[in-house]
Amino acid sequence: MKTLLFALLASSLVCACSTAQRKAEQNVTFSCVNGEKVFVRFNNNSAVLTRYGTAIELQQERSASGFVYTNGPNTIRGQGDDLTIEVGRMFPIQCKAVNNHLSSR
Repeated sequence: MKTLLFALLASSLVCACSTAQRKAEQNVTFSCVNGEKVFVRFNNNSAVLTRYGTAIELQQERSASGFVYTNGPNTIRGQGDDLTIEVGRMFPIQCKAVNNHLSSR
């Protein structure tokens, strides 16, 4: 009986973890002031920025508020529906979310 109870508890924890992981992934489309549309897939500790069909992987960094993801030369930062893309020494690109939905993996 103890073995069965342990197995049920363990399986419910596994289900809860996989559900939490699915909810943590979010796909957002942004429209930028330069007319560009970019896509960001946010995961638990990383994000993938897609610009002009090229996917750029970024790692989450600490931030006082909002979010920051970077890989060195490429950085995205934002809060709420606002996103700023920084690429090297180029002028930052301001963007606004046009949709925000959870992935249905």
